[in-house]
Amino acid sequence: MKNTLRIDCDFVYLNEYIERERTNRMIASSIKKKLTNTVMVQALCANCNKPKRQVDMIFTWHVKGRHDSDNIAFAKKFVLDGMVKAGILQNDNPKWVRHLKDYIYHDVNKGSSDYVEVAWEEIDDE
Repeated sequence: MKNTLRIDCDFVYLNEYIERERTNRMIASSIKKKLTNTVMVQALCANCNKPKRQVDMIFTWHVKGRHDSDNIAFAKKFVLDGMVKAGILQNDNPKWVRHLKDYIYHDVNKGSSDYVEVAWEEIDDE
């Protein structure tokens, strides 16, 4: 069974996060906490099914800017941590999450905030 969760959020991407961390570690910590909690709240409101086995996950990113793909994919750290905090995922370690795949769409003309759609499917025991 495939599950999907949409998270509306203007994420901080890797280069921005590193720059802020170098300025002040407390700023970076507050960014991580804020984004993780944003994901947690939206995940709780979505009322998703909680997997009972290991999952494969697909992240479909829709972003306004022209960030490099590796900078965008870094934000999955906040998504996974928020899903764990919401109790959707038991943990984001390899016992629970097998593969992570990213699709990135640069929607430079869109007016709304960035968002990511996260889809996951439980793995049948092999």
